[in-house]
Amino acid sequence: MTSPHDKIDDWLGGEVTPLYPPPGSLDRIRRRARQRKTRQVVFTAAGCAVVIGTAIAVPNIPFGTHQPGGPKRSIAGVTTHPTIQASGGVRSSGTGNVEGKGRKVQQLQHTTLLKSWTAPPSNFQPTSVTVVGNGPGFIAAVIGQAGVPGHCASVDCTSIAGTYDYGTGKASNSWFGVSAPYAPGPSGGSGVSELRFANTRDGWAFGPALQATSVGGLPWHPQDTYGKRVVALEATGSRAFAVFAQCAGHGSNFASRCTSFSLYTSTVGDAGRQAWTAAAVPTPFLHMSTGQPSAADLVLGGGTGYLLTPSGQVLSASLTGGWAWKLAGTAPCKPAAPQVTGEQTGAQLASGGTTTSPELFLTCEGQPGSATATQLYTSPDGATWTLAGDVPVSGTPTSLASDASRQVVLATTTGISYSADGGKTWQASAFTRGANGRHAPDGGFSYVGMTDSEHGVAVPVTSGLGEIYVTTDAGQHWRPSPITG
Repeated sequence: MTSPHDKIDDWLGGEVTPLYPPPGSLDRIRRRARQRKTRQVVFTAAGCAVVIGTAIAVPNIPFGTHQPGGPKRSIAGVTTHPTIQASGGVRSSGTGNVEGKGRKVQQLQHTTLLKSWTAPPSNFQPTSVTVVGNGPGFIAAVIGQAGVPGHCASVDCTSIAGTYDYGTGKASNSWFGVSAPYAPGPSGGSGVSELRFANTRDGWAFGPALQATSVGGLPWHPQDTYGKRVVALEATGSRAFAVFAQCAGHGSNFASRCTSFSLYTSTVGDAGRQAWTAAAVPTPFLHMSTGQPSAADLVLGGGTGYLLTPSGQVLSASLTGGWAWKLAGTAPCKPAAPQVTGEQTGAQLASGGTTTSPELFLTCEGQPGSATATQLYTSPDGATWTLAGDVPVSGTPTSLASDASRQVVLATTTGISYSADGGKTWQASAFTRGANGRHAPDGGFSYVGMTDSEHGVAVPVTSGLGEIYVTTDAGQHWRPSPITG
């Protein structure tokens, strides 16, 4: 009698013909492995830079030109493929939940500061820039919106773009896309218009609302600001600080008409989920109320943090431990309320020097129309101040920057000026803008920052230009860097 298992045994003992993968699969696997290895090597040697842009009006760096991934596709306009649509998301409900198709698009895209395979959106309009690290290997970042309103992947066109060479390299695809927060621009209460990163993973988009990431991109998490607006934020090491304020300004002027200020702090590390709590400041400065609209200026550097309060007093804190703020002294002037266009005027504060030899720089506005309309003061600790000299600028100061070499750079509503000797002597920077020659963009600049003694970035007031400005010679010359793929 034949066993019922004979046929099964015969089948199991027979020759097996393997199933081969679809044609081209092995080639694709090898190509992706090579690309991944190349990205790792290039980032280690080169570093990168990142920019975010907005649709509202508010350094030829000799690093690597390699871009992550393979051929890149636009992430701005509505397309037929969900993974290449805008880096913006749909409007947040305020609880962290996102409605509509934007959430799915962002999850599929999932690009970060260190990993991207998309091109930046068109019509990119940056409004803020930040820097991670210094010297070779640093990363820069900016915030705003891009694309065409009504034709983005969602109702909000907030976008991020990045580059390893600030868009000044020869590669045609010098800029790449990064997943942005699900938030509108500053025109809404849940909007964001500024960006800061403590490292390549932990970052915050703010102004007036606040969102955070701990992966250098998606996901971004809305943060509780206790009904206040975030008007300033800086991060370094393991700690971030922010100024929360009660303001009555609207739209891009969200930081105007502010009459109450408080300093908050959060731990760096898993920034997307860390709550913000009141910083340890002297009791009189827990709630800094003013009788008229004012501002506050926050800087971190040289191992010390400084807060120029609306009353003109200076608080300081060690960034290497303790994090307790104390009253250091009184500045020669105090910050003024932001202009109608959103730029902060009045006193401008910058931190330079080193950990062992810190130095503060402060610009104060004199009598309008006088030969000494702007003056520069220096201080080693915020307690005692020395007049360094007059600053011969025709516009209104909007941003001040310095570094360890005592170089000082001042942005104004008409251009940029620089000093190589701690503010004793000044020269006007030269600008290159195609066939139009050497001149600054109309409206001047809202921000300037130096990444080291030679390289720096600046953001024009007119974001519609679609570009940032870069310098590679300590602020002597600046040239535009259009944000394109």
